[in-house]
Amino acid sequence: MVLSEKFELVSLLLRYPDEDIKQAVKEIDLAEIDDENIAKVINYYKETDLFEIQQEYVKSFDLNEKASLYLTYHKFRDDPKRGNYLARLVEYYREKGFEFIDNELPDFLPVVLEFVSYIDEETGIKVLQAFSKELNHIYEGLIKTESKFTPLIEFILETIQEREVKQS
Repeated sequence: MVLSEKFELVSLLLRYPDEDIKQAVKEIDLAEIDDENIAKVINYYKETDLFEIQQEYVKSFDLNEKASLYLTYHKFRDDPKRGNYLARLVEYYREKGFEFIDNELPDFLPVVLEFVSYIDEETGIKVLQAFSKELNHIYEGLIKTESKFTPLIEFILETIQEREVKQS
């Protein structure tokens, strides 16, 4: 599985769990997953009732401000500067030919991961590295609640740190 496919899969796994996502995950062949962190979450999905996964998601992200999946929230909170940053992010997506049709904000981590899976790998890694402080903040928040989704953020952090070392 290439890196862009992994980012696309993590994007799916970080969205609010519903029947469609549960079914899509059910059809994934674990033998094709070459990352232990992603495999842990796929196993969790396969072995767990949808309602329980939804409860875990809400506990992990919706009721845990430290683990908000809206990346700019960690930096700006409700500061009006956040709106300007979001507008620039949408413009950046468009410049790269990525038109996201989503009812989410452009800084929602699954949207960012979709974008990263769409563009070239080097640029995608740089985009994620630009959010490394926010990703670490999310990771810390998930660790504190012992979230089942922690391995997904761990995968992202390990990937961007690994690439940072290779680029040095």
